[in-house]
Amino acid sequence: MSLLPSGLTQVTSRRVAERPEPTGWLDRTVDGIMRRSSSLPGPPATRAWASLKLFAVIFASPLLGPGLFATLPLETARCRRRARRMPQALRTDDPDVVGASARLDPAGRYLVTSDLHRCIPGGRDWPRQQATDDLYRVALDHYGAEGWGLIEAGDVEDFWMVGGSALGVAIDALRMLGAALWPIDRRLSHATARNQLQRIIDNYGATYSAIAEKFVGPGRYWRLSGNHDDPLIRPEVASALARRLPGAVVHDLVSLGNPGQIPEAVITHGHLTDPWNSPNGAWRGRFVTWLASALADLSGDEPGLTGAAARTALLAGRAGNRLRSIRGPFSVDRDQFTLNETELHESFAGHFGEDAGPWLVLGHTHVPGDGPWDPGTNSRYERYVNSGSGVAERVITAVEWDGGAAERRPILVAIARMSDLDPVDAGPEQTDPAHRIALRAGERTAIGSLDGEPVVRVVLRAPATVPPSMVRTVMVASS
Repeated sequence: MSLLPSGLTQVTSRRVAERPEPTGWLDRTVDGIMRRSSSLPGPPATRAWASLKLFAVIFASPLLGPGLFATLPLETARCRRRARRMPQALRTDDPDVVGASARLDPAGRYLVTSDLHRCIPGGRDWPRQQATDDLYRVALDHYGAEGWGLIEAGDVEDFWMVGGSALGVAIDALRMLGAALWPIDRRLSHATARNQLQRIIDNYGATYSAIAEKFVGPGRYWRLSGNHDDPLIRPEVASALARRLPGAVVHDLVSLGNPGQIPEAVITHGHLTDPWNSPNGAWRGRFVTWLASALADLSGDEPGLTGAAARTALLAGRAGNRLRSIRGPFSVDRDQFTLNETELHESFAGHFGEDAGPWLVLGHTHVPGDGPWDPGTNSRYERYVNSGSGVAERVITAVEWDGGAAERRPILVAIARMSDLDPVDAGPEQTDPAHRIALRAGERTAIGSLDGEPVVRVVLRAPATVPPSMVRTVMVASS
């Protein structure tokens, strides 16, 4: 069944051969292992397993370091070529560049969410730790009732984060065994991913029910792949998602526009040109996440999560609004960001011009942005919006596309409880370019309630222009 409405004009299929499902006994065996592990005490198992993993990493470090970095410049070069080719490939939906793609009617209304990281119960269950799961369901109820479509744009489920519970340890062990067998038999890897997905669906049953009822049923649901949910690009795993969300098709990129023409907007997760997380380089990102999960189980601290200070800065207009400009063959900066957004800016602006061409909507970085400052070009990327994530503390950011509006453009919004909006004290205002165009909270609309408290949609927009004096200051400082 296709979930594509009449406005969808074209779909490019993923180039993966269909294979028969593995025999039922394997899925039952994996399911039994996961069920038994769920009843075991978590902390002893996670700490012991994490210690074993770290010992193995230290022992193998003379090989792991060169293995991670030796071929990284080649993947960096490959991703740069893909970024340069992407603007031209959008007209023809070239699958070698944009992957499996879909075209949607730009006159429609779509809510774009990303980086939700729904996970199994335990220490890696970020949406529950950050108190965003209930907020997301309020948003689903509101936009579903208003007839919007839903595009979940990658890293929706998290297959990469492991540990955090005895079940997470069992999944990790099964995944490692499946990886060892992969060259000769991939069935265990597929069965493990399918059963892991089922545990995630069970953990977020109310969320999947809302999606199925309000978006899948009416034919208004689309899925994009990210890096953390990349098992879903395998038909053997995607079939398990389709059983819960009938007809769900996982794409790499969605264009809003007619076939054969330059689209009005392009929506993709953002990992396709990230050397650490691209389809060819994802094993590096997967290893780093695997190691970070072990460190989290030993320290009790979850790397990658932000707290109240980040939420306050965002809603008070104090968070920097800038791209990541990462030069060099290893594509990583001091903050461990790995996506060079400057490359995409240069590519799109060079092909279409700074004020023309499609809007680009990404996720992946967890950093919401609207027309952000690009330190790599000393200019703004005006036609870029980043949806942020669903795992900031007590706030979700997302992107709206209202095809019926007078001005068609992506609108960045935050969804939060009323009590988290005012008052805010974010400290002194900074004056660098990225903070001078920091996102500003605008129109507020109540969209529901949680525990009797209003849940509010807040439009986040950056100032329309950068003062010329600031640009001159930056240019002088960089010369």
